[in-house]
Amino acid sequence: MQVVRIHDPDRRPASWTGLIGPGQFVAFATPSDGTCILFDSLDEARAFCENAVGTSPATRFDVFDAEGRANPPLLTVVHPSHAQDLDSHPRMLRKRRVIAWALIAAGTALIIYACWIPADIAVVVPAVIGINLVIAGGRLLWFNLVVRETERARDERLAKADSNHGRSA
Repeated sequence: MQVVRIHDPDRRPASWTGLIGPGQFVAFATPSDGTCILFDSLDEARAFCENAVGTSPATRFDVFDAEGRANPPLLTVVHPSHAQDLDSHPRMLRKRRVIAWALIAAGTALIIYACWIPADIAVVVPAVIGINLVIAGGRLLWFNLVVRETERARDERLAKADSNHGRSA
């Protein structure tokens, strides 16, 4: 484990990305003091982060592989009391899905209502609101799809990192 400044103009290389090598991992804490922590193994990074959030529940750690922030984090470690607030938590996915379908239903109802109003200026407001509600609901469903796909890709990268670690051990 090595704590380094994210950017240090006096160091060569100045950025942390020049210090991390293949098979190493980096953890960024939120909130951060401008440092990151380099680890030689994923298990070491996981253990450190879980211990740290146990003592400081407001802290969040994102653990990346040697590619850095080019990909989503391999691990996001938070205190168990904050786990349900993560975008990928099943409760959040379900909540967004319910809200999305409610918006779509309300928007559809407003659009249908606008079609029944005799043609005058009064038709514009419910139609515009209805269209916007349907679009908002669609965006929430799309966001859920993106979160699930990101989680699937993260799980594949995590399995690869674990298998590479097992091979090198």
